[in-house]
Amino acid sequence: MKLCLQVLLYLMVTTSLSFGAPPKSKPNSETERRQDATTFDDATDAQPKLLRISGRFDGSGRITFRADAVRYIHKHWGRPSRVLFDGEPWNSLDRTPAPWRDFGDRLDLSKAWIVKRQGRDVIALEHTPDGFDIYICDSPNGAADYAVTLAVPRRN
Repeated sequence: MKLCLQVLLYLMVTTSLSFGAPPKSKPNSETERRQDATTFDDATDAQPKLLRISGRFDGSGRITFRADAVRYIHKHWGRPSRVLFDGEPWNSLDRTPAPWRDFGDRLDLSKAWIVKRQGRDVIALEHTPDGFDIYICDSPNGAADYAVTLAVPRRN
């Protein structure tokens, strides 16, 4: 009987907590709507930039990221092909891809990290004084497809 009363009391308290909160009203003035939009924009700006790089790699090289430039530095074996940078073809690997020019200087490169990597060998990130480098190393014979998704926080 005592246990039954405790369970009943528990259910009454949890029910009143979940249903007792007043419903959130819709903003009815232009100022309130703008404040809601500002809150949404702030939350969106707080999200890190997700950047995906993919291509066919054979051998090794690195991609250097700086606020004003991104470059591929080739080391061994064949040069990469079919490289995509943030969904756009990156044909001239010695030139900064167009998408980076739009947002590179607004990101905190010192806090970048790898979210996802795909490939048969090494994809690694190393922080540098000016940004970070991504190393892609395909040691087995022949070329293979690689993809890396990076998260780079926005500057405050």
